[in-house]
Amino acid sequence: MVSVPVVDVSSEKSMGMWGAILSLVGSFVPYIGSVISLIGFVLMLLALKGISDAVGDERPFKNYLYGVIFAIGSLLVILALVFGTFALVPAGWRLSESAGIGLAITFFILFVILIVGAAYFQKRAWLAMYEITGTKEFKDAATWVWWGALTAVILIGFLLLLIARIFVIIAFNNMPKELGEEPEPAPVEEVIW
Repeated sequence: MVSVPVVDVSSEKSMGMWGAILSLVGSFVPYIGSVISLIGFVLMLLALKGISDAVGDERPFKNYLYGVIFAIGSLLVILALVFGTFALVPAGWRLSESAGIGLAITFFILFVILIVGAAYFQKRAWLAMYEITGTKEFKDAATWVWWGALTAVILIGFLLLLIARIFVIIAFNNMPKELGEEPEPAPVEEVIW
């Protein structure tokens, strides 16, 4: 736990928990799921920003934000490569089987790099939250995120990433409403007469 004066973070706790719930639920809702996930993401980002400001430690907010920026940037690069590849292929021309396999492997490797890179920053954000709040579930979420990203290649990792998201919900729920420590009273000197 970081030693700071006591600060009330009950609204950030609720925002973070509801943001984590909405971003998880949005993954399973057809059509409007992406909007629900976006609202959840914004709520979690606001919660992490509020906690970071309250305790004077920007690590949770910045690392989570870096992870999202990394994921979005990597996804845009992959999409540009996919569309660019097919835009360069003349109409009526077919890729050979080996070229198609090579492209598929290249895009798969880029996808794995995207997941691992984003997970690295997210892991750091949850570890920082663990250090700040002392809530063990944040540390568990960081572990599940990291192992989920590393094993996403064999698809079991996506289940581990789902477990990590559940741990984030539990962590925000179990997080204390107040962070910091009361200052210790100054020792009183005994006067002996």
